[in-house]
Amino acid sequence: MSLPVEVIEAVKGGKCLLFVGSHFSMEAAELADLVYPEQKDLAKDLGWKKPKLAIGQKAKPVVPSVEEGCAIYEQANGRPALVEKLKGALGGATTPTEGLKTAIARFPLIFSTCLDDLAEAAAKDVSMPLDVIERGQKIPDADPDRRTLVRLRGSFSRPETLMLTPGDFQSRQLGPDQRKHLRTLIRNNVVFFVGYRPDEEEFERLFSELSDAYGGELPRCHLACTQGVIDDFLWQKWVWRGLLLFLADPGEAMKELEARLA
Repeated sequence: MSLPVEVIEAVKGGKCLLFVGSHFSMEAAELADLVYPEQKDLAKDLGWKKPKLAIGQKAKPVVPSVEEGCAIYEQANGRPALVEKLKGALGGATTPTEGLKTAIARFPLIFSTCLDDLAEAAAKDVSMPLDVIERGQKIPDADPDRRTLVRLRGSFSRPETLMLTPGDFQSRQLGPDQRKHLRTLIRNNVVFFVGYRPDEEEFERLFSELSDAYGGELPRCHLACTQGVIDDFLWQKWVWRGLLLFLADPGEAMKELEARLA
């Protein structure tokens, strides 16, 4: 694994914007000997089914949708039951990884699509004051003396903030002020995604929201691809969209970053 020099220099200069995904939580669960489901398995467990083809229609690759699964489960069982179902599947880990602690220690402003409270626990462990900003609230500028966590999908500790279904994202889109500030942050910083896979809905949703806020394709940004090999089709797809990919799990990426900054 070779961490991009552009990312290292940006972190040194306080000009790196970090986005953390659910594979940070998956690592924490694995260390605690807990089962953290893959997104495709979670989607099916929630009730998602592969669309049936019409007569004569050719089959196309379909990514199981957790969002659609959530909508199906919510319709059948209600919102509180959906939240408890997801909390049971995704919220079991309580001890943050060293990688997440490094992220908190090194990045004043972090955007998260995780649903648990491991980032708050990590901030306590590294003795950093942490401000939590929910979706819809004003996004502050980075403060080197504090840490700010922007929750783009809410958290289990505040169920009313959770973004789980396509309807949630449709009805609670980022506001004009947030979009404007995100555009400025993206333009003035190096964007670094860690804890995502480019073949999962979580990342596709995030990238689309950021592109929409930016008003077009994002400038060159970096993704530490977690959990194995990415096929050539996906690699080329994302490279054409301005994304530079390299293979690294969250803990591995953060450990290398810490070593390069020492």
